[in-house]
Amino acid sequence: MTKFKQGWPLNLINVPASNPVLHGNKVYLCPPCLENFETWLDVRTRSKEFLIPFEPAWPSDALSFNFYKRRLNHQNQEVQAKHGAFFFIFDKQNDSLVGGINLNNMILGAAQHASLGYWLGETYQGKGYMTEAIYLIQNYAFNVLNLHRLNAACLSDNHQSIAVLKRCGFTEEGYAPKYLQINGQWQDHRLFGLVNSVR
Repeated sequence: MTKFKQGWPLNLINVPASNPVLHGNKVYLCPPCLENFETWLDVRTRSKEFLIPFEPAWPSDALSFNFYKRRLNHQNQEVQAKHGAFFFIFDKQNDSLVGGINLNNMILGAAQHASLGYWLGETYQGKGYMTEAIYLIQNYAFNVLNLHRLNAACLSDNHQSIAVLKRCGFTEEGYAPKYLQINGQWQDHRLFGLVNSVR
């Protein structure tokens, strides 16, 4: 059993670098697959109006099976190239899909960092799911993938996201005007970072 510096447990015994399943107390993280489409569709459909203001513009087919399959293929290519890691977040009690969390833009070599991205269905907000998911993925990033640093960015007025990043040990490092295109517009973001303290 390995513990994160804040004391969050994650069993890293025999966790592979590719296609891992990460188990926490209330959630587990599992790579997306085609069989998850119906549950993904349900959560994304019910949360559409809630999620749209925080995400890149949804294409016209954003809730279709073809879109889901394209996204899965792209993610698999990123994993094979060691450029990313992608997970769905499941409630451990009932195996419900509640959201997603990713390591994007992974760079090895001298940099050894990745960008953290995540989303959570509207009805699952405020229940501790994302806090645990972030602890799990940062343990995986630091202790299995041996990354040195995680970066994160959120809209300047996204107070829930800011709070969860700070809760999980991220430090606010700056402010970037028109940093990412969100919901069709270039928007300002607050920038956060977390450094692997044992490397």
